[in-house]
Amino acid sequence: MLNYLFLIMAIVVGGFLTVQGIINARLSLALQHPLQASFISFAVALIALLIIMAARGVALPSITMLKPLPPYFFIGGLLGVIYVTTVLVLMPKIGATNVIFAIFVGQTLVSIIVDHFGVAGLPQHQFDLSRAAGVVLLFAGLYLVQMKPG
Repeated sequence: MLNYLFLIMAIVVGGFLTVQGIINARLSLALQHPLQASFISFAVALIALLIIMAARGVALPSITMLKPLPPYFFIGGLLGVIYVTTVLVLMPKIGATNVIFAIFVGQTLVSIIVDHFGVAGLPQHQFDLSRAAGVVLLFAGLYLVQMKPG
């Protein structure tokens, strides 16, 4: 039962990504520059995180905690900037469904590779016929959601 709750939570949060993309795309059009919209998005996120951390009594990490970490641990924020900016640029051009579905295909392909090799200590799940069929269906779905009537 708990796994279903987690799946439902993930589906809801996935929906948030679409809403976020739409709002950020509109912000980008209003500001007339995608990087300004991304900046506002991340500034609001930073303020929200600071408020949540303060409310929960969570301190900022110290420099001594950060120093020994491998540099690649800090790439997540950069990837977030790339994601947010790409979404807000593409949504007005190709629509929410095309952007989010294509992103979902990319996420799934990378996830399958990560699972197959057990990257970063994650549980290993071999690439098999059913996963291969899932990949084929993903690309079929990507094609079908982009079809235009007529």
